[in-house]
Amino acid sequence: MVKAYVLIKTVSGQEDEVIKELLKLSVTEEAHKVFGPYDIIVEVRGRDMEAIVDILLSKIRPLRGIIETQSLLVIDGEVDMVSTGLGT
Repeated sequence: MVKAYVLIKTVSGQEDEVIKELLKLSVTEEAHKVFGPYDIIVEVRGRDMEAIVDILLSKIRPLRGIIETQSLLVIDGEVDMVSTGLGT
């Protein structure tokens, strides 16, 4: 399994609705409102890097109220760097 944190900027006042929709996704582990340059942080899991990309492009980014995302791939787990294209 691969894990990523997604930082999300939302339309002002839409944070709760976006979190509600994020938590409906089977790949979402946690979602929280935060202070700072982003409004929400969400933890997602996928079987591999390609699954994470698909989650971002087809499930998260299209949600109403999302303005911008920043994705952070977790590397402290057992990630096969060669199969993800990140290894040498």
